[in-house]
Amino acid sequence: MTSEPTSTQTSGMPTPAAPSTLVQTLQGGLNREEQRTQQQRQLELARRTEEFNQFRALYRWRLWIGSAVFLIAGTWLVADVVLTLAVGWGTLKGSPFRLESSVVIAFLTTSTATVIGLFLVFLRWLYPQGPERSTERTEEPKGTDRAG
Repeated sequence: MTSEPTSTQTSGMPTPAAPSTLVQTLQGGLNREEQRTQQQRQLELARRTEEFNQFRALYRWRLWIGSAVFLIAGTWLVADVVLTLAVGWGTLKGSPFRLESSVVIAFLTTSTATVIGLFLVFLRWLYPQGPERSTERTEEPKGTDRAG
């Protein structure tokens, strides 16, 4: 049986003396681990910042497109109402106004289909129905071996 060198602290109890190289090695390892952890945090922060910026840009784009679709659809519906009233009253801005019924039916039908189509296309783009790609990475439990 070998005995390890001991030192006496102020309390008078003997404790094993750790070689300075072991302490330096442990401190170096801890410093490297701390740097690696800090780098991982910075990379994660940069990734999340980029995701947020992309989300914000997409939100602004969708807001702009939504406003444009709403303006186009609203203008189209106002034109429908004006046409319907003009055909019904027989005048448009004081001038006589007459259209064949087939023209009025075709205009109202196509304009209604166009407005509904614009909103459907926009809403399907705004709210996709398919499963969205998950941004979180799945991590394997520590200690599992992929090879075997």
